[in-house]
Amino acid sequence: MKPRVVIVGAGFGGLTCARSLIDGGATDVTVVDRHPYQLFAPLLYQVATGGLPEDDIAYPVRAAIPGLKFVRGEVVNVNPERHSLRLADGTVIEWEYLVLAMGSVGATFGIPGVAEHALQMKDISQARAIKNRLLSTYEQVEMGHKPKEALRVVVVGGGPTGVEVTGAVAELQKQMVREFPDLAPLAHVTLVEAGPRLLPSFSEKSSARAKKALEALGADVRVSAAVDRMYATDVHLTSGEVLPAGTIIWGAGVAAPEQWTSLGMSDRANRLIVDDRLHLTPDVWVIGDMAHVTGPEDRPLPMVASVAMQQGRYVAASIGAALSGGEVAPFRYKDKGQMATIGRRLAVVEMPNGMRLHGTPAWLAWLALHVFYLAGGRNRVSVIADWFWNYLAWGTGPRRTVLE
Repeated sequence: MKPRVVIVGAGFGGLTCARSLIDGGATDVTVVDRHPYQLFAPLLYQVATGGLPEDDIAYPVRAAIPGLKFVRGEVVNVNPERHSLRLADGTVIEWEYLVLAMGSVGATFGIPGVAEHALQMKDISQARAIKNRLLSTYEQVEMGHKPKEALRVVVVGGGPTGVEVTGAVAELQKQMVREFPDLAPLAHVTLVEAGPRLLPSFSEKSSARAKKALEALGADVRVSAAVDRMYATDVHLTSGEVLPAGTIIWGAGVAAPEQWTSLGMSDRANRLIVDDRLHLTPDVWVIGDMAHVTGPEDRPLPMVASVAMQQGRYVAASIGAALSGGEVAPFRYKDKGQMATIGRRLAVVEMPNGMRLHGTPAWLAWLALHVFYLAGGRNRVSVIADWFWNYLAWGTGPRRTVLE
């Protein structure tokens, strides 16, 4: 009888690990997740701004890996001593080896009003809520149900997520002039970043290019501007300035789910601290956004998809080695570079060899990489078609499919 491996989480890390184990054929693999689909999170902001329909970035887990055993449910308890876990419905699942890959949630940093008034973007329902708010506000203002200030959007966080969503909102606001010619000029988006520059993990040159590109799209970019608190219709900065907003989008950071910190030592972002082989215990591995793993310069590895995927493949190899009585070398992350898109034909790309791209070449590289990693041939074709229409033909796309 094959040893049972249970993987909690159907994200990049979890499914990469599952696919590698199934290809190896030496284990019985079960994936547990509360959603029946794999979410391509890097494109959530395009769903939130109407650039893509949500079906294009969600692919059924059962179809993603032929032969995979999938259990839909929410894990509420993990017992490493008994080699079991329990779901919210009371189901108990036993395992010989366990891989924890539950991902991350939005981090509010304890700022008053964020949890109550800001829209976050970590799953389909949150992206849908942003889309509904952005689009329905025009009609509500036109009917006199909301003031004109409601057309103002504030995005908090100058990392890749904040930059990407700000650019997409700015482009959406330009497109709305076709439907609301009197109201569209009143719409505005402001990006607020507490640090001295955007994209802090990028070079200063790339950060400056991103800021310039956003401003060219009409966005107002504020750096060294920390948020003090927020309310339903405005954002307060530590400087005392108040930014009116009908929509507040929070992209300032993420953290691992706090409920799992009881399993071991954790860092400030609730990530479980694992050893250099990603072990929490000899039979439990932690990967992706849940894992605190030290990289170059003794800094934790970033919470990005490429880290999770490399860790997923590593753990699969580690389990295979354990079954044969061997051991793998410590995990080492191979930096593949980083990229962020800003808008139509606008992006920045930095490679580990020092090569940097910006503008159209960077944007085309961004498109190619994201299409490559999308699950399912139909999704790839659909996304390419939507991007062609939205970006090259500058059409309205599928954004009017869901409204409040």
